[in-house]
Amino acid sequence: MIRLNSSLVSIAAEFCGKYSPYQAIEISPAAGGGVYVTSTDGGRVVCLAHDPAGICPEVTRLLPDSDLLRYSRGIKTADRELTVNGNNAVVTTFRKTTSEKKEFTVTHSISDSPPLAQAVKACIDKWSPTPTTTSTAGRYESAYVERALKGLGQGDGSVVMSAFDGGPMRLQTDRGNVVILVMPQTAEPIPPIPDWLINFAKANELVATA
Repeated sequence: MIRLNSSLVSIAAEFCGKYSPYQAIEISPAAGGGVYVTSTDGGRVVCLAHDPAGICPEVTRLLPDSDLLRYSRGIKTADRELTVNGNNAVVTTFRKTTSEKKEFTVTHSISDSPPLAQAVKACIDKWSPTPTTTSTAGRYESAYVERALKGLGQGDGSVVMSAFDGGPMRLQTDRGNVVILVMPQTAEPIPPIPDWLINFAKANELVATA
């Protein structure tokens, strides 16, 4: 049996691809306890999430069916928990004084997911676990950044943004339990501040001396 925060599955579904091996949400046991939830559309955007209270005895890959997405989506007024037992699933919504259950079926994928852990390890090995500076900017597809913000919007509403040198933009929840990596189209030098913006900052000085 699998049990975890349902919103993590809903967020990960935003970043699944259309074809194998990218079309599924992978749920796997986490080192130190809990579960990992991962997905990618083929390497342009990667979703990585962790539920420390989740339970997952073995790797499972779920296709983002309409019922799974509709019932799992996070809401700000209550907690939702997804339980999967074989092809049967239940999402329980816990409100202050009541709870509500929705039963449905899920579809498992038989295709192996891409080795995201290896890719993330390469990033961390290159940039260290605590990167503090960046010497380059990146050109990012705005649609991917929009999808990342939309997915993280199911959380507490606060988003932390940073970037690795010549690498992905990292967007994550304030609690750090969901991380979205948006890969750059190209690495770019950090652009200079536009002249008009510098002039705008000086506008108050010009008014004061007039």
